[in-house]
Amino acid sequence: MLSASQSDQLSSQALRLSGDFALGLKLGVKLNMLSLGILGYALMSCATVEKALYLLRRYNQAVLPSMTIDIVTHGTSATLVGSGSHLPSDLERFYTDTLFAALVTNLRLLTGKADLGAELQLRYHPLDNIDRYGSIFGETVVFNAEKSALSFSQESLELAITSSNPQAQTIFQRECDRILAVDENSGSVSERIKQILISARLRFPSAAEMAREMYMSESTLQRRLSNEGSSYQTLLDQVRYRLALEYLNGTQLPVSEVAELLGYSSAANFRRSFKRWSGMTPREIRSA
Repeated sequence: MLSASQSDQLSSQALRLSGDFALGLKLGVKLNMLSLGILGYALMSCATVEKALYLLRRYNQAVLPSMTIDIVTHGTSATLVGSGSHLPSDLERFYTDTLFAALVTNLRLLTGKADLGAELQLRYHPLDNIDRYGSIFGETVVFNAEKSALSFSQESLELAITSSNPQAQTIFQRECDRILAVDENSGSVSERIKQILISARLRFPSAAEMAREMYMSESTLQRRLSNEGSSYQTLLDQVRYRLALEYLNGTQLPVSEVAELLGYSSAANFRRSFKRWSGMTPREIRSA
């Protein structure tokens, strides 16, 4: 696999040499699951669109090392958000176009559905070939939006993947984790754990459960985290703090419900933890 810097250099040169603003779209529709190797097989064997999206999120670093892929839920719907704000605008646009064009094209093939019911938002306006976006994504494309994201309804998330195979999926996912564990360009164990924890949201796995999820022993997991100067509890606290800020600033949920969403047995325990993380109480954060 390529490192982020290698991918950026290769893609920047391709953009410069081609001078083609639609290069990301053209690449995206040409990329099929098989081009991703073992990861492609893992995605193809998922049961539903939702499962495939979360697997893509889990292996973010292997697919697009320079981009951050996140999933934000809204009740029964979900939005896949792609972000690379640290990148030059043309490179971020190239990666974003590639990601969403490849995702939509392959999900149509895997589900046998021409209409996925997905809505696309892009933070930019196309410099050229605006009709190409319509031919790939349909009419539901919004330009100059606040974020680049692909939103799926509950019905879309539940679409079955025709090549689903639960037994094969377990094998392929285990192999993906094994490869990522030894590849120096795949990102740290700490970052991968945080990605899984953020995706988990409602129920955070224990260290033992996380180790099984990553196909390693708990002692191996803790040793690798220690080598990176971290621990499982530290990472869990970081993710809880990030999500707590989302809930407190983005919703009107009572503190007791926020505590429950973050896995705390009581609001008092959550308040103590939040005070330790931020130096402020949840009420003070909302007031600020």
